[in-house]
Amino acid sequence: MRRMQISFIAVILIISACQFAPSDPAKREPSFEIKVERFDSAFFGIDTLHTKISVSKLFAKYPNFAPDFFSQILMLNKYKDTIGIKAFYKAYAPIYKDAQKVNAISKARVNLAEAFKRLHYYFPNYPLAHKVITFVGPLESYGNIVTKDALALGLQMYLGAQSDWYFSERIQTIYPTYLSRRFAPEYITVNSVQNIINDIVPETQSNVTLMKEMIEAGKRQFVINVCMPNTPDSIRFGYTQEQIKSLQQQESKIWEYILHDKLIYSSNPTDIRSMMQEGVYSDTFGESIPGNVGKYMGYKIVQAWMQQKTQKGITMEALLKTSADKIFTSAEYAP
Repeated sequence: MRRMQISFIAVILIISACQFAPSDPAKREPSFEIKVERFDSAFFGIDTLHTKISVSKLFAKYPNFAPDFFSQILMLNKYKDTIGIKAFYKAYAPIYKDAQKVNAISKARVNLAEAFKRLHYYFPNYPLAHKVITFVGPLESYGNIVTKDALALGLQMYLGAQSDWYFSERIQTIYPTYLSRRFAPEYITVNSVQNIINDIVPETQSNVTLMKEMIEAGKRQFVINVCMPNTPDSIRFGYTQEQIKSLQQQESKIWEYILHDKLIYSSNPTDIRSMMQEGVYSDTFGESIPGNVGKYMGYKIVQAWMQQKTQKGITMEALLKTSADKIFTSAEYAP
């Protein structure tokens, strides 16, 4: 009897998982080859005794990325700020060495290619780059950039959650531990997909209500999940495993609270921040729930809408462009 009971429960779990597992029609699409260019190695290989000449060679080799790196990332002039360039070189050479040891791009490359294959499938008209450029920039700067012809990855933001570089007092004021715990190679792909989605359909902030914020975040999360079907939710959402479990358990209670307190149509910035802002935990729902719980709730609403027969065949681009009002009113979300 015990053995039969366990088997029966297992069948139910399998069926349940199949009902909610994202389909993957792009699985058998051709592989997406990614070329990696190591701008980080080129920069830290310059001759600092002849800085201007070395930097000019960088510009010749990386004509599209080098200008942005010096002017937008380092905020320096390649000809006038040789002192600043040397200072950055000296200060960040140890970080570059650590990035070499971590070798984040090597760890992420397969998953990145798989996600890019699906992005290309779902957004065939988007000029998805086949090139990744790695660089090391300031810790306070960018870690993931969509450029004209490449995806640029700031390896200083993927040194691993336990990297000492993230625990200085200055960096902790910018990136508290609940954020820096995601500064690891396994988050390269989800950050990249998120960035590309925002490039395909830029986010808007007009006439914002909590409902619209949640569903806009939920739409993008849905696309992320579809593009990364084999990745754990803890990586795709950026929550801890414990937070994922708590959200699944408390989903109906959270939704009841949102409706009961009439927050869903609130445009009050405080209400929106309480549901959408990153945090160690939710001030509203307790320590087991993440601060940006609204993203999860928005995703569940979008998921309910996408599971309807009327949405059969809808493209991911059409989903991203569908109004939050339309999704909310017809989703019939009821956890």
